[in-house]
Amino acid sequence: MPWSALRRLRAEGAEVRALATLPDTEFLAEIYLRYLGRDPDEAGRRHYLALLRSGRSRLRILRDIRRSHEASEYRADRERLEEQGGFMRAPEPLVSAELRRGPTLKPRLTLLGTCVAEGLLRVAKDQEWPIVHHLLDSSAHPNVPDLSPEDQDAILVHLTLRSLLAIANAQGDGDLFHARADFDYISAQSAAQEALSQFVDKLLEKLPAGIPVFFLALLEPPPQQQGILLSNRQRSLYRLVRDLNDTLEEKLAERGQFYYLEINDIRQYYGDADTYDGYTGHFTHASLSHRGPQGRRMYQEILRRVEAAWTVICARDPVKLIITDLDNTLWRGILAEEEEIVPWQHTEGWPLGYAEALLTCKQRGILLAICSKNDETPTRERFALLWGERLQLEDFCAVRINWQPKSRNVAEILQATNILPEHSLFIDDNPLEIEEVRRVYPQMRFLTGNPERWRRILLYAPETQVAHLSAESRQRTELIQASQSRAALATELPDRASWLQSLGLRLTVQSITGEAHPRFARALELLNKTNQFNTTGERWTAAELLRWLTDNGQLLAGTVEDRFAQHGLVVLALWRGEEIRQMVLSCRVFGLDLESALLAALQGMQREAGLIRTRARFQDTGRNGVCRDFWPKHGFNEVGPGLWQSEDCYPFPAHIQLDRGFPS
Repeated sequence: MPWSALRRLRAEGAEVRALATLPDTEFLAEIYLRYLGRDPDEAGRRHYLALLRSGRSRLRILRDIRRSHEASEYRADRERLEEQGGFMRAPEPLVSAELRRGPTLKPRLTLLGTCVAEGLLRVAKDQEWPIVHHLLDSSAHPNVPDLSPEDQDAILVHLTLRSLLAIANAQGDGDLFHARADFDYISAQSAAQEALSQFVDKLLEKLPAGIPVFFLALLEPPPQQQGILLSNRQRSLYRLVRDLNDTLEEKLAERGQFYYLEINDIRQYYGDADTYDGYTGHFTHASLSHRGPQGRRMYQEILRRVEAAWTVICARDPVKLIITDLDNTLWRGILAEEEEIVPWQHTEGWPLGYAEALLTCKQRGILLAICSKNDETPTRERFALLWGERLQLEDFCAVRINWQPKSRNVAEILQATNILPEHSLFIDDNPLEIEEVRRVYPQMRFLTGNPERWRRILLYAPETQVAHLSAESRQRTELIQASQSRAALATELPDRASWLQSLGLRLTVQSITGEAHPRFARALELLNKTNQFNTTGERWTAAELLRWLTDNGQLLAGTVEDRFAQHGLVVLALWRGEEIRQMVLSCRVFGLDLESALLAALQGMQREAGLIRTRARFQDTGRNGVCRDFWPKHGFNEVGPGLWQSEDCYPFPAHIQLDRGFPS
């Protein structure tokens, strides 16, 4: 078989495996977009679904679509545009589904707005989103509908630029005032920002508490209105709209449930000519084109971003650890075979982009690790020579460079980080190494093939995103390294009691009573991202947690520090009256008895309130085996299915110092 045919077969097989977890309808949608540049038509959808249900393989379906006449024409159109100096349509969506496992999350969505909202409504209904639209203009007195938190999962708001500008302009002109000779940019900027702020305040006052609200960014006009040789970036409509987006983002960042959703980058990815109506209409309309497949695709991508944002908020199946190879993965070539290493030759281009994406993921709180088949000492030296201060081995929480099977190294990395395989991503240029690790850890996620794709996937996939950047997220690598230092100390002391006493552990407990508490976002993150020590596995939206707190529920949070680091908020308990509904503990502080300390503190609070017993729940999730025996080990007896009870107070561990924070 020719090498080109073999390579094509491997690529097809890798593509099918990457999309294997998607339902049939979403698999078809992905393949149609990649090879035909459009959504499946109803007849095509029915035809291919029937074939799949009758036993036709996905690989065969992919080949049929890829080899179709329409696919050939689509490829030819792209190639012709490229030859003529035009732009090439992106063959893949900006937000990749490659790391997704399970069906798309389509929240029940309430849409508020005008032109863009109406276009989104049409596309969303075609894609069977549960969606309701309320026409809402960004006027001085918005007619905000009465919405109930039980009727929707999220709210999407499109602001009308021309209406905001009309409020800001004393003459009421929101369309052309910026093109007049007497345009006063400073006054317009101040008035527009004030109009935006007042409109958002009025809107937020009437929206239900706890429901995520996504505000679409205003579409920014191109910076060429004045002409190619004149000043465009300052004192222009372009700058004014950018300032309004900055104001909107800063204002929403102060609120827990409200989010700024950028869409200008999606325009740039697909190209303004076919997606933005400012070239054929007027700039202050700030809407999207309905011409051609790309205009419709822009609406599809906005909905993908909403779905991605919802996935992030729900903390659904996140990636917590990225394990990367080195040769032909973090740099070009095999350095051990080079007589002389010229750094830029090995890092320029996609390796720098990949390294930048890895560091960005680290800033989001994702752990990085290295797994490479090489001689360790010279490889460490070459790493330093190649990357210098730009990327350092200290950026990785675990480094395994040796000649043993990569699956064995991966096992050691998972043990060192205490991360489950299903929350790990392994990236390697060699498909054989991928398959060797996959056989041992089939639940892990993998990337191989074209390395130029890795950067986009890491930056945009919802599985690598976080809703909030907490202090714990920013310091996660350092905190894992601190836990490894604790483990190393344990080998130097005669027994566990001596080791625990030497750590200088301090636990500070606080009651979180509402969304205004500075630890609320981190508490919600810990509840939704913790799998191993999680007594019920229950997931919470912000609205659900707020309703729990207003219904006499209590959220007790414990922050921890020791001689190595300040670990932040790592242990939580949800309780009401005599019942503990849920307890969670971060995996990086396992083995320190912090869960026992929080239980003892909580039982003390119950006894102070006159309660004579404690009840608690346990639900086996298949991933929380480490806490299966927690309740019986702490003096609880099972009194019903999943229900445990104790009338005794567990003694507070002597090696931990307790501080009671002030409830707020």
